[in-house]
Amino acid sequence: MKIKSEYRVNAERIADQIAISMAENKEFFFFVHKSVDGDCIGSACGTAEVLRNLGARARVLIGEELPYTMEFMKLNTLVCNAKDVDPSIGPDDYIPFATDCCESHRMGEECGRYFDEGKNPIIIDHHISVNLKGDRVWINGDSSSASELCYYVALILEERAGRPLIDERAAVCFLTGIVTDTGRFTYTNTEADTLICAGELMQLGGNISEICYNLFDRHTKENFDLITYLRSKAELYADGKISMVTVVRSDFEKYGADDNAIDVLPTALRNIDGVELSIVLREKEDVIRCNLRSQEYFDCSIFAMSFGGGGHKRAAGFSLPRDTYKIEDVAQMVVERAKGFLR
Repeated sequence: MKIKSEYRVNAERIADQIAISMAENKEFFFFVHKSVDGDCIGSACGTAEVLRNLGARARVLIGEELPYTMEFMKLNTLVCNAKDVDPSIGPDDYIPFATDCCESHRMGEECGRYFDEGKNPIIIDHHISVNLKGDRVWINGDSSSASELCYYVALILEERAGRPLIDERAAVCFLTGIVTDTGRFTYTNTEADTLICAGELMQLGGNISEICYNLFDRHTKENFDLITYLRSKAELYADGKISMVTVVRSDFEKYGADDNAIDVLPTALRNIDGVELSIVLREKEDVIRCNLRSQEYFDCSIFAMSFGGGGHKRAAGFSLPRDTYKIEDVAQMVVERAKGFLR
């Protein structure tokens, strides 16, 4: 595809930095945020695969098990639990490469430590709440996803190599990320270039039907039962402009569901007629996680930043320590503060 000039300039700059790093003959360690989603995993694994095809050593460090809905991506040889990294590997042995996340505290304790200790990180992100600059940083809040940005870098690397580098697995990864963060191309961040990228990735082996089924439609019986229950307890506030569900640990235990079961809820609640903002609060082991989705004007990113979080205008989130806050108090606090953002 013809990459528009502003994207090409930045993609070439990152490709230059990758070449410099490869000349150092170090391994690339890719880093993503906790509670992994399709874009962080897709952008990191897709780029790692491309770099391997270029002759580099690369792997994606994670601190958790990948959800079963990502089994179709076949990532076993690309991802590595940070706890399994050879302890003899030191900061001089690898290049940190962060995608869809550049803040170590969002990566998990072990992964965050490796990221902080590493030198000269490369960062590709699309979160407007991030304010970093430098030759090795590309942050574009107008992009659909980190995966789209990584795809442009991969195209530049292919041009320079003079041979294909984006194989089927890389194509699946990049397409997964784009599909995730555009909500199957229904969000306002979907542009014409995004659809062109998706089309090209389909030609390279990305199966969009398989991706959409696994990410959005596939549920275990246990997860389905939990989702059904939670939908029934959704509450409306501010004359129906805010919808909210709170999920406690015992809910997961009662239905035998996993932590990823409720990922579909924020969007589902936002789609209720008249709702501008949906809020899903969930108790995790150490934090209370808040996921936000908005319809037309509510800026989720600015709102999340007021709680120390971030994200995008229509989708963002934040976490508060569970040993400090009770979920019912957080619910009241979030709703009251959100009312001030409504029209």
